[in-house]
Amino acid sequence: MTKAVTTRDKLMDAARTLFWTRGYSNVSVRDITGAAGVDAALVSRYFGGKQGLFEATLAEIPPWEALEAGPEDLLAKAAESFAHPFDPETDAANVFTMLIANVIDPEMGGKIREMVQQQLADPLAEKIGGAHAQDHAATLLAVLFGMALMRKNFQTNALAKKSPDALRAQIMRLGQAALET
Repeated sequence: MTKAVTTRDKLMDAARTLFWTRGYSNVSVRDITGAAGVDAALVSRYFGGKQGLFEATLAEIPPWEALEAGPEDLLAKAAESFAHPFDPETDAANVFTMLIANVIDPEMGGKIREMVQQQLADPLAEKIGGAHAQDHAATLLAVLFGMALMRKNFQTNALAKKSPDALRAQIMRLGQAALET
């Protein structure tokens, strides 16, 4: 027996797709409720408003799996998590595209920057350890995000056509350099 899709689920699915691909300020409650096929008043009922709905989509993001690795496997796990080829079906509304779409948002950009600092940069620096851990974490994230941005969003030929194994090896080399700077 399959679970029935609730109104709340419909709103979350529509909000995730729209907020995570177009950005918070570029999406209206009517856009979301139209995509979900429900009445606009239900956003307030279930989430307290547009911002509450956006924050509910953020609350569902699982922790970055690389942060669960030991220090010796951290770079390999980080590279693995960023080495997947572009898939239009799954990459349209994923965490990475959400970050890119919303980091410059005038209303939610600060929240996204804070989230990246608290949920990615700070825990990564703690895992890395040492006197320059914050610098190393920020540089490693720049490598990872830069590679993903050029591969998945800009789809530059050299990176978009690279096999996951070749990309992983390249990320590992760049990541090792980031950790040594």
